[in-house]
This record gives sequence, structure tokens and C-alpha cells, in this order.
Amino acid sequence: MPITSADDLLAALDPLPYPERTRTAARTARALAAAGELPALLRDLERHGLHGRRIAALAASAGRETGYLAERLTDPDRVVRGYAIAAVRTLPVPDEAVEAALLDAPAAVRSRLARAVVLGRRSELAERLLPRLRECWGDAEATRLLPACSAAFTARQLPALGHAVRSWTLLTERHPDVVLDHTERELAAMPAARRSGWWQFASHRLAAAAALRPERVLDLLERFPPRIFPYPLRPCLGRLAAADAERTVGVLIAPSRDARPLEAVPSAQVLRRLAQADPPSLPLLGARWLNRPGHFTALLRAVPPSRRDAFLDAAAGEVRLTRVHLVDQVLHRLTRRRRIAEARRLAAEAEAEGRPWSETVRLRAHLDPAEAGPELLTAVGRPDAADRALAWELLVGNAGRSGDPAAVRSVLTAMARLRNEQDPVRAAALTALATVPPALLDDTSAPGLDRIATDALQARDLSARTRDALRALAVAVLREHALGLRPALLDWALRTLDGLSGRTGGARLGRLENTLRRGQEHQVFEALRPWLEKAAAHGRYGLLFSLTASLGRRAHAMPQLTGLLWHAVRLGPDDDVRTAIGLLLEPPAGRSGTLARILALEPSAAALPRVAWQLARTRTDLLDPLLAEEPPYGRFLEAGTLRPMPNTYESDRWLPRQWRATARLLDATARSTGRPLADRAWAVRAAAQLPGVGFALVSAHTGSDEVVLAEAALGALAWTDDPVAALPTLLAHTGDDRARVAVFAASRVARFTPPGDLAGLLGALLTQPQGSKVTARKEAVRLAAGHLPRPVAADLLVRAHRAPGQHPDVQAAVIGSAHGLLAQEAVWPLLAEAAGSAVPQVRRSVLGPSPERIAGAHRTRYARLVAEVCSSADPEVARAALAALPAWAAHLPAPDLEPLRTRTADLTERATWRAAADALRTVAGSGLPHPAGGAEPGSLLDRTLTDLLAAHRTEPADALADRDLPARQRIAHLTAPPPADHGPAGTALAAALADRLAEEEEFIAYQVALLRQRVSRAEDGDELAFALAELTDALDGRPVLAAATAQLLPGAGGLPAVPPGLVLAAIRPLCGDGRTAAGLLAASVLARSAPALGWPEEWRAALRELRAHPCAEVRAAARSVFTAAE
Repeated sequence: MPITSADDLLAALDPLPYPERTRTAARTARALAAAGELPALLRDLERHGLHGRRIAALAASAGRETGYLAERLTDPDRVVRGYAIAAVRTLPVPDEAVEAALLDAPAAVRSRLARAVVLGRRSELAERLLPRLRECWGDAEATRLLPACSAAFTARQLPALGHAVRSWTLLTERHPDVVLDHTERELAAMPAARRSGWWQFASHRLAAAAALRPERVLDLLERFPPRIFPYPLRPCLGRLAAADAERTVGVLIAPSRDARPLEAVPSAQVLRRLAQADPPSLPLLGARWLNRPGHFTALLRAVPPSRRDAFLDAAAGEVRLTRVHLVDQVLHRLTRRRRIAEARRLAAEAEAEGRPWSETVRLRAHLDPAEAGPELLTAVGRPDAADRALAWELLVGNAGRSGDPAAVRSVLTAMARLRNEQDPVRAAALTALATVPPALLDDTSAPGLDRIATDALQARDLSARTRDALRALAVAVLREHALGLRPALLDWALRTLDGLSGRTGGARLGRLENTLRRGQEHQVFEALRPWLEKAAAHGRYGLLFSLTASLGRRAHAMPQLTGLLWHAVRLGPDDDVRTAIGLLLEPPAGRSGTLARILALEPSAAALPRVAWQLARTRTDLLDPLLAEEPPYGRFLEAGTLRPMPNTYESDRWLPRQWRATARLLDATARSTGRPLADRAWAVRAAAQLPGVGFALVSAHTGSDEVVLAEAALGALAWTDDPVAALPTLLAHTGDDRARVAVFAASRVARFTPPGDLAGLLGALLTQPQGSKVTARKEAVRLAAGHLPRPVAADLLVRAHRAPGQHPDVQAAVIGSAHGLLAQEAVWPLLAEAAGSAVPQVRRSVLGPSPERIAGAHRTRYARLVAEVCSSADPEVARAALAALPAWAAHLPAPDLEPLRTRTADLTERATWRAAADALRTVAGSGLPHPAGGAEPGSLLDRTLTDLLAAHRTEPADALADRDLPARQRIAHLTAPPPADHGPAGTALAAALADRLAEEEEFIAYQVALLRQRVSRAEDGDELAFALAELTDALDGRPVLAAATAQLLPGAGGLPAVPPGLVLAAIRPLCGDGRTAAGLLAASVLARSAPALGWPEEWRAALRELRAHPCAEVRAAARSVFTAAE
């Protein structure tokens, strides 16, 4: 029967489930559109309330009625508006309509409209809209359109808008080269000290670029090396390795001052890719990770077995491999010959050194079973239970690693001795047996396994650990032999699982879906079918459920397996019925029919969460019985219990009668004083989602005498289908005890409120301080700054700040929000007043933004405000401002940084000098040009040191009760070695400071600290030799200081960029130098480097040379170092 009217269409849709309802409406709309009759139907549907309007929007979308949709881009109803906005992406909705809506829409609507323009790739519209959107709504709003713009347009706009971009991923995917060009300029202009933070927290954009331009990402990592490998880029290592494995390894092993190139072990896929590429520098990565067993084991596992021995040697280089490096996991992955050789060597060394038996036997367990087996078998009879447990663990593991079924059978025979053992010993043996590859077992192993399982289950001291180990063993055997090719083993596994719990429940079979070949799932089922049917006959379904879950999607096409699940639904206990229903509802195909069949068998199953969820989403035609006055009581819903309700978050899919029925039930629950308050509050919150009826129901409870109920209602108002109507109600509570809920609910409502309405409501709240709480006004400030047009927001915030009686905290919130309005000239006088305010919180609020969050055009002007705050007389405010100032230093002329010098050098200033000195050091090491940066003569830092040195020569405070040498303490603070993240600028600063202090005999110790840092950061042999020579010269004639400094020097392990051979070459000149300092330094480096290398002859020769040194202190130091333990 043809549909010609809205009544016909709604009547036809009423009995249908939601998916079929939408398909029918769309199909009808397309047919009427082809006949030219769709506009009349849309007008007719508009008369049928909210439901009719939603069907009309769906029909207009299906029938491509763009004029109708263009008028509804800002419709109050979220569903109607959603269809219209979606059409912007897929249909030719007029640009003019989109532009008008976007410029005057609430925040939530603007966000969705902008995304639709981007996803629809409407470049011309985006480029025309962006300038207007920026003028009206600010930079952050404008950047949402950048991904839709052309590359050329984006390249022109990004320098001015880059600070405001919040979502770089899509922009990078659309314009990778533009984003990378911008990033390169940004990093080049950034002080080295700030790059570390950028790499960790702002490099997400490069994660998207790594898939498209991996070479350029590697360029940035090499040109601006991060101190620690950036967290956002760790998932992208595979792409970088695929593009250039050698460069990727180079990035990972780049000299890192904290010696942590990567926090976590890279994924196995990344390491396999690197190993397959086999770049020349891969052994250097192994060398970097040699002392980190977890990292090195993962890397060694990725290397093909045939290359592992050679890779280990290349990674070790000159380092002598010890038990520290060759942990069990590493030995397991070496070739058999190399593993045995290394284990035999290490065991012999351990015996010679008198190491404990447990350490020696662990090493011998890596030998072949023929060699290690007798000793281990003897060890299982040791008197100590802990020793026996270890011996069993090693004996079983040794047989399993051998890959020899005969060795495993031999161990199974020996395990008959466990019958009378203590449970801890038995548990250790079974735990080890569960890790043996089950492919090494065959039907001849079944009797031994049966004996072991029987003995364990009959033991009086059976523990949970033993049961778990036995279950893991049985499941492993079941998984490996599920095809039934080893019937005795399969029978043992199933009997064991049955014996563990009296049923086969709880057996997790893993993901057979991913391990079986195509079609093998049917063979597995046939092998297990007798057990499954027998168990089902006795009401046991655990193994059936485990198998179904393990087979995953393959189980969907196995009707006989599905038949057993239906058997569980019909005859199983309640818990099993729930599980079976969940598994039956897994396959998407036929789910609708399955749901109907379940309800036909047991109507009360509608109360089960999984069924109710499907009813709410898809089979809405079956939802009415659950909403009736009397629900379908039965097996899963007993009379008198709290009746479950379908998920109202899906109520947009329902019919109006279902909205009303649900509202009636929820309202009854909310008004039932016999119910717990938590249930009543839940009913109010659930009702908020109901279209058309939820708002009235929730509003009725906002004035409840019950605090919990009233606050639940106020919070729920923000989630109704008419949040705009809720805003006056919420704001009316900003002065009472409900403000704590109302204010935060208003935050969400504001996103859906038209700007004109929102401005009036917020203006009344902000400009009349009396009658509202401070917290409410502070939130109103943030809402105004975030959701109003920029000129309107600026005007309102200025008036709010200057309102008579305004609280200082609200004024501080105004200043804190103003940094997003800097394009509005009206806020600058306000900021200037705040920067000089006598109110601490107001003045401090100027310090909120960082330079990267502000447009480049405003940074110099804002930097002057920060500098002004530094002059505050309040110590707390001044310290905060001084800490913030280095970030702004690049945007300030050098004279504006003079307060750093004056506060540091003024000995009468005790409250803020340390903050000023820290800021001065940061600026000096930031790479800024002279005179702000560096420590060259005439620089800010140099002049500060000059002032302090002069003060030190005449300072009166010498060992006083309350003060002692203040100038010297400040000099020590200023000349401390720069942090590692200052990069080359920090290295240059340290060198300049060392030169400056060389002129001051009294401060040689500070110079030595700087030179010692240079030794620690040496990146090649020549640099290390030069740094050691400089340090030796500085320490000449200072034996006590030389001895103390020698104890702080790193060895070869602390110089990852310098090979051990070059370390030796760097210290050899010191060995022949007759000065005390040279000898002490050389002895210290020897003592820290040579043991890890095994004391090669050339290192021992250097030690002998030092033992013949003319200085007694050097000889004593060299003789306290031993090449071998006695």
C-alpha cells in the first residue's frame, strides 16, 4: 500500500524495530523525492510533534532535500540538528546557510558544524569562513577549519594560528609538509631548555607525520635531539624503522645525558623490523641495553637465531660478559652450543669464587639434559625443601628447553617422587611443567601425567598454587591436542579439568580462533563433542562456554555448537543461561531473530542487562512488555524486586509511547519514599535522557526537600533534550547551597545556549556580585571567555572586573581568562592594571599563559606584563613571576631583564634572590644572544658575578648566627653546572663560567665542578682527553680537592658515547703525568671502567704504571684497585 501522508508513514513505522524503521523511512523518502512529493510529506510530518520532526529530518536527508536541512542547522533538537549537520558533509547544503549558522551558533553546534565542513572537504567555504570566524570567535575556533583548507592557504595562516591549534592529528594528515615546516621553524626558534618539554608534551603532531613523512620526522629528531625519546613517538618507531632503520637506531642511541634513551621496551614488531633490516648500528643499540636485561632480551629475541651469537659479541665489544649480562632470559635465546659454553664458563667461575649452590645450579641447568640431568636429579633429594623446589623447577625446565620428548618422559617418570613431597615443592614442579611445550607430550606421557595429577589432587596439603598449575597444564595440553590426534592426552586433560572443580568450568582455552587453520574448528568440536554432550546431559556447560569464547567468530558458523548453547538456555541453571544468552547474542547476523527466540522461551530474560541493551538499541518493537504496568515476571525478574529499566541513553531510537511509559515508571520510582535515595536519584538521572518528556520530569524534582534528589535533578537538567531552558533555573541557584551542582551543570548547558541568550544571563550574574557565590562567578567568567563572541566576551569581562564590590578571586579569574582575548584591545588596559595591582592573586593571575599559547603578535607586549609582575613587593608573587620570566626572555629587550641581576646581587634582598638567580641561570643557558644569554664579559650573568665577587671581598657577614657569607652562597648557586637539557648553549655557558672562575683562586672548587661535568658529557675520545687535561690543570696543587673529584668521575659505563678503547687512550697521558691530580683522576677512571671489561692487559698495564707513580697518594689509590678478587 503506497504511503502518501505522514499518518500513513508513522503507522507503517510504528510496529517496526529501529533499524528497519529508519530503512523504511529512508526508502519511502527517496521514492517520494523522485515523484516530487517529499516536501509535502515533510510539512505534514512537522505537525506530529518531536517524533514527526525527527522522521522528517531523516526523510529530508535520505531524499536530499537540502533546503529543508539548511534551515535546521541550529535546530533546538539534537537529532534534527544532527541530520542537518551531517548533510553539510555529504550533501550540497548552501554555503550561505552554513556560514550564517556557524557564526551565530552555540559552542557545541559550532564544533560539529566545523567538523562537518572539514570532513566534507569544503575548502572554498572553509577559506572564506576562517577569517570571519577568527574575528568573531578567536584563533582556537578558526583553527578547526584549517584541515579543510588548501595547503597553500594553511601555510599562510599557520604561523599566526599555530599557537591555538588543539587537534594536530587531522591537520597533519591533511597537510603533513606544512605542519612539519611549521614545527621545524618552531623548534629552531625555541631555546634548547624548553625543547625537552615540547618533545614530551607537544610532539603528538609528529606521530601522525611519522606515517606520511617518516624521513622528515627523523630529520627533526636528529637536528633537535630530545633528551629522552618522546613518549608520543614511541608507537611510531615501527614506521620510522621501516623508512630508515639505521637512522632510527641512531636516534635511539644518541648520547643522552640521563642514559635513558627509551623508558619502555619497544614492541616486538618494532624490534623485529630493526633486526630484519640489520643496520650497522644495531650492535650499538645492543651495547646501550646490555646492562638492561629486559631491553636486551627483547632485542636479542628479535634477532634471527643464526645471528644471535655474533650479535651478542658485537654488542658486548670489549665488555666481559658476566652473570649480570647473561641472565637466564638471554641464555635461553642463544644457540645451543653458545648457551652451553657460556653456562659452563659462568658456572666454573661461580664455583671458583665460592658462589652459593643455588647460583651455580641455575647455570648448570642450561646444559644438555645428559650433562645436567644427573646433578639436578640428585638435587631433588636435598634436605632443604626450598632447594628441592628449585631443583625440580630447574630439572623440568631443562627437559622442556631441550626439545627432546624422551627427556620430558624421563622427567615425568622421576616426578613420581612428588607423591610424598611437601606442597610448595610439588607446586614448583607443576608450575614448571605447565611451561613445557605441550607438543613434546604424546599419548605415552598420559599415564605419567595421570599419576602426577592424581597424587596432587589427593594430597592433604593441596594448595591453590598447585591447583592453578595443574589447571594451566591441562588447558595447555587441551589447546595443543584439541584436534583429537592424541586421544589419551585429550582424555587426560578433560578428566583433570573435571577433577579440579567437579566440572569443566573455568578452563580458559586462549584464542583458538587465531591459532587454528581454516576449518580446523570443526575438527576440534568433533573431538570434544562427546565430552560436551555428556557434560550438557548433566547440566555442565563450562567447557562449552570456554570453547565458544575461544573460537570467537568461527563459532558463529557452527550450528551444532549453537545448538548446545540453546540447550543451555532451555535447561541450564540461571548463571549458565545468562552466559549462553550472551554468547548467542555475539553474532551480528541473525541477532534480531535470536533475541526474539530468547524472549519467546523466557519473557523475563528481557530483564537481563545484555538483552535489555539489545532491546533498547535494535529490537525496539519488543520493548513494550518491559515497560508495561506489569513487567514479564519470571525466572529472571521476581515480583517485588526493583524492576530493571532499558538504557535510556538509547531512547532516541524509541517511539513516543515508549518515552511516556518509561517516564511514568521512572517518575514513580523517583517519588517512591520507600525506595533508597540512591535508586530515586538514579531514576531522575535516567529520565533526563528521554526526549520530549525528560525535561519536565527532572524539573519537577529540582525543588525536592531531599538534597540528594534535588542535586541529582539539577545535574540532570544539563542532559535533557532542552538544556537551554535549564540555564535560568541553574543560574538561580548560584547563590544558595545548590551552587556546587548547579554551576557545573551550567557549564555544559552553556555549550548549547545561543550566544545572545548566554551573554544576557552571564552579564546579570557577573556585573551584580551580590547574591551569588564566588565560585559561581568564577565559572561564569570562564563560560563567558569560552562561549561568547570575542568582542562581547572582552566587554563583559572588563565590566565584571570593575563591578563595585567584585571579589578579588573573581577579578583574578577575569585576568586568567583574558589571555584568550588578546586580539581585543579592551583587555590590555585591564591586564596592565593587573600587572601592577596591589592584590596578590590578581597580580599573579597575569602569569597564567606560556608564550607558546599566545599569538606571536602579542608575545612582546605580554612579556612586558610578566616583567612588570616581577617587581611585586609580595615575595610569593615575585618568586612566581621570576620563575615564569625565562620563558618570555626571548621577547624582551635585555634592559627588561635587569631585575634578575639586581635581585640576585642585592644582598639585602633575601626573599627572592634564589628565584632570580635560577631565572638568570636559565636565561644565560637558553641560547639567547649576548648580553642576555651566555656568560661572556658584559653579559647579564657576567655582570652579576662581578657584583657578587666584589661584595664577597668585603662582605661583613662571616659566620654570624643568622647569616654566613651571602655573596659566596649566591656565587655558588649561580655557577652550578647547567642542567643537561640546556644542550650546546649550556655546554658553552659552563665553559665560559669555568674560564671566569679560573681568575678567582678562592672559587677553584666551583670551576672544578663545571669541568667535571664536561668530562661526564664528553661525546668522543678527543673531547674526553681535552676535558680531563683541563680538569687536571685546574686541580694542580690541590691534592685534597683532586682526591674528592676523582671519586665523582664516571667510568666507561657512564660515558655511553665514548668507546672503552678511547677512554683508555684518554687517560694514558694522565698515567705518565707526574702530577698528583693526573694520577688520581686516571686511577678513578680505571677503577670504574676496567672491571666491566674483564681487565684486559692494556688496562692492567696502565694500573701497574700508576702503582709506580712518584706520588704516594696516587700509588695508594692504584693499589686499592684490584684486577681479581682473592
